[in-house]
Amino acid sequence: MSPRYLSAAVVLLVVGFTSIASAQRGGRGVRPTGDSSVTDPELLGLHKEFVSKAEKLAAEYERKKNLDGAREVYESMTRLIPEYEAAQLGLKRILNAQSTQDRKVVEVQANRDWQDTQIIIVKGNPVHIEAKGTWIVVNETDADGLVIPKEMDPKNNKIKLGTLIGMIVSQPDVSKLKPFPIGNGTDFIAPETGRLVLRMFDVEPRDNKGSMSVLVQSTFGRP
Repeated sequence: MSPRYLSAAVVLLVVGFTSIASAQRGGRGVRPTGDSSVTDPELLGLHKEFVSKAEKLAAEYERKKNLDGAREVYESMTRLIPEYEAAQLGLKRILNAQSTQDRKVVEVQANRDWQDTQIIIVKGNPVHIEAKGTWIVVNETDADGLVIPKEMDPKNNKIKLGTLIGMIVSQPDVSKLKPFPIGNGTDFIAPETGRLVLRMFDVEPRDNKGSMSVLVQSTFGRP
């Protein structure tokens, strides 16, 4: 089956099962989807048919290394049947595979502005980042940065001085983009697709010293 037809099958399954759930809520006093008290033989049969087809579809996606497709199916199953353990485990397995499929280690210099990692982060994919080493900004610190007394920080920044920060560049005007703290490590689901850039958090970095070794793991986009 081609990817286009597989995607169409996902949509049909989700639409069909959503209709079932709506019927359960609106008719014959039957409780919402997933409730073990549902005893109507026809509804139970439809439940089983959906689960069976969805699991086969997810397995076919996984076999073809289509992690996005498999993830979509498992996410649909967990939304409609939150307590279904097999779907939960399948989704966890796919997220783990996506977070470790590609990896790259880059060096981030303390005395430079934004530094391009040449990594394309893809919207919706899990991302794992961890940093090792120390650098100097006023004092030596790791990637978590230094705590600055409030009286010395007129802008009252929530990000500590010397913290490793990142930004996903998805548009030419970077002034509209919001940096996020990374510190010694972070895990997140990419909110958008773009190139990952990194730097030390400091207004004027040129007098800083040292560098940080940063590991990035995810399923990277291709240029």
